[in-house]
Amino acid sequence: MSIEQELGRKLKSGIRKDEPMSMHTSWLVGGPADYYLCPADISELVEIVRFSAKYKLPLYVLGNGTNLLVLDGGIRGLVVNIGEPFCYINHTDGGFAAGAGTPMTYLAASAAREGLVGLEFAAGIPGSLGGAIIMNAGAFGGFIGEKIGSVKLVSGSGDLLNLKRADLIFGYRTSNLVGIGVIVEVKLELKKGDPEESLKRMEHLMVERRDRHPNLPSAGSVFRNLPDQPAGRIIESAGGKGLRIGKAEVSTQHANFIVNTGGASAADILALINAVRQLVRDKYNIDLEPEVKIVGEER
Repeated sequence: MSIEQELGRKLKSGIRKDEPMSMHTSWLVGGPADYYLCPADISELVEIVRFSAKYKLPLYVLGNGTNLLVLDGGIRGLVVNIGEPFCYINHTDGGFAAGAGTPMTYLAASAAREGLVGLEFAAGIPGSLGGAIIMNAGAFGGFIGEKIGSVKLVSGSGDLLNLKRADLIFGYRTSNLVGIGVIVEVKLELKKGDPEESLKRMEHLMVERRDRHPNLPSAGSVFRNLPDQPAGRIIESAGGKGLRIGKAEVSTQHANFIVNTGGASAADILALINAVRQLVRDKYNIDLEPEVKIVGEER
């Protein structure tokens, strides 16, 4: 029995072979995934993880496809999308449980409407909760890791684990959740507050984001900020704003964004990332560290 037959029988939606990742990334680039899977629930996800372990197939987890550069040669093995079946919010006293596929902006708005404050900074953050937690996403001085009570995940061997707050370690754009499993649900702990004030702050932050960030296809901030200054300011000072390779461009609106002006390849974007790093290294002897995750193979 082939991989397609054996794995396809386990999944309600079947599998997609040679799925173009350009259809699933915010940069609109990326070559084909060998197998693209959309589990309908946790039990199907467990089947996928165990199948991956049994046949030693690489497994890559995809949320909303932000903060991600998939190279033009695509991804070998299995790509599993934590999507709509994992998008939900169950409110409890003092917080709520949310599926890993829940978009961050929806999460923040739902909390605010319930009079739970502390997630306003997440308004406008692209991507879904699972990926945001793994990289401890943040904005405007707030970080998602500060709000986590516990995390439920499927381990690499296919077991369900519940990690409590004491088990979790968060740093700047990182956590100890990297590589230990697939997040399926998160409990957040928030304080009670004024829904009207919370929604007003969210609206203000959304306007600020729209004013500062380009509306062309991008993956969010490309480089990590330094402790004492934003990466975008360093790139702009070095003369990187507007730099182009192929159809990829350092945004003229915000220098820490690289945008797809139409028809860019992943190779264009990767070359531009490297060119910006070299420019800043030559100018200031600073080695910018990419914030976006680069996966897959070059063509």
